[in-house]
Amino acid sequence: MPLRAIARAWSWRRKLEAGQVSTNLDLARTEDVSDRYIGRMIKLAYLAPAVLEKLLLQRCPLAVSVKDLTAIADLPWAEQVAAAFGSSGG
Repeated sequence: MPLRAIARAWSWRRKLEAGQVSTNLDLARTEDVSDRYIGRMIKLAYLAPAVLEKLLLQRCPLAVSVKDLTAIADLPWAEQVAAAFGSSGG
């Protein structure tokens, strides 16, 4: 589930950056979800590279839910690994 959510967030980010949609609301309409959901989930496209490496390449399991991972994306990159994978960093 986290990998699918991250892939979806990156897809949305690319659509916004490419100008295919102008706002989260436009994106929400095309995706048939709420703009609040877009706003919360798109944060996954801005996770620290170290978090993405652990998830995608090393296949380390998360210590948190996808919902919690969206909140972790708001943290500074230096703090995200410990927050996502536990204090040991996975």
